[in-house]
Amino acid sequence: MEFLVIHTAINGLIILSYLFAIIMIIRSKSKVFKNAFYSIFVATGFADIASLFSVCTLRMIRTLSLGEETEDIALLAFVITYVTLIAHLIGNMLITINRYSALCLMNRYDVIWTRKNVRIAVIIQYVISFVAFVHVARGNVEYIHNDDGTTTMGSLREKEIDLIARFTCIGACIIYATVTLSLNARLLIEWKRLSKENGVPKHRHHDKGLLLYALLVFTCAMMMCLQQVVKLVATLTGNTSLGLWISLQYAWMNEIMVSIPPFSLMVLSSDFRQEIFNLFRCSRKLTGTPLFVAVPSTRRSVVERF
Repeated sequence: MEFLVIHTAINGLIILSYLFAIIMIIRSKSKVFKNAFYSIFVATGFADIASLFSVCTLRMIRTLSLGEETEDIALLAFVITYVTLIAHLIGNMLITINRYSALCLMNRYDVIWTRKNVRIAVIIQYVISFVAFVHVARGNVEYIHNDDGTTTMGSLREKEIDLIARFTCIGACIIYATVTLSLNARLLIEWKRLSKENGVPKHRHHDKGLLLYALLVFTCAMMMCLQQVVKLVATLTGNTSLGLWISLQYAWMNEIMVSIPPFSLMVLSSDFRQEIFNLFRCSRKLTGTPLFVAVPSTRRSVVERF
C-alpha cells in the first residue's frame, strides 16, 4: 500500500509538470510558441496526460484487488491506454520530423508546416489512434478469482482482440523507434555542420542533449515494444502469472516515456526556459522590485532555431 501511495504521488507530479509545460505554452504571447513544434507538443501532451490517468487507474484496480464492479472503468482505461500510446508515438514522430525539416529542409519548412497542415496532422494523429483500437471497446475485461478470495484483473477475455492490439502496439513501436533514431542521427550531424559553418560556438551541451534525447526515445520505445512482446507471449502460452507481472511493469515504463518530452523541452529549448524566467520575473514585480532584469537577445543563429 505504501508503494502504491508513493507511485501515485510520482504519477501526480509528472501530470502537474506536464500540465505546467502545456499551460506555459498556451498562455504565452510569444510568436515562437505558436509554431508547428509547440502545437504538436501540446496536442500530444493531452494524450500523454490522459495515459497517465488511465494507467494509474488500471494499476490501482490491480493493486487493490478490485472486482467486477470496476469492469466498465477498466475497459475504458484499457481503450484510453492503447489510444494514447499510439497518439504519443505519432505525435513525437511528427515532432522529430519537424525538427529535422527545420534544419535539413529549411527552404521548404514554411511550406510544409503551415497552420492548416499542422491541424490536419493532429487530426490524423488522433483519428489513426482511435481507429486502431476501436475494436477494443467490444471486449470484456477478465477477472481472476484467487484461492485466497481476492480478485485480480487480467487482460481482455477475447484473445483475438487482445492479440490484434498487441501486434498493433509492437508494430507502432518499431516504426516509431526506427524513424526517430534515424532522423535524430541525421539531425545531429547537420547541426554540427551548420554550427561550424556559421562560426558560432559548437554547442556541445546541445549536441549531447539531442543525442541523449534520441537515445532515450529509442530506449523507451524498445522497452514498450519488449513489454508488448512479453505480454503477447504470455497471452499465447496462457501464462497468467507472467501476463499479470508484465502488465504491472507498464505503469512505470509509461511514466518514463511520457516524462521525456517536457523534460527534454526544458533542457533543449532556450525559448521555454526564457518563458519560465519571465513568469517568475513578473511574479517578482508584483511583490517588489526585481534584483535584475534580463534583456533577451534578438540575434539567433540557425542552430538556435530549436
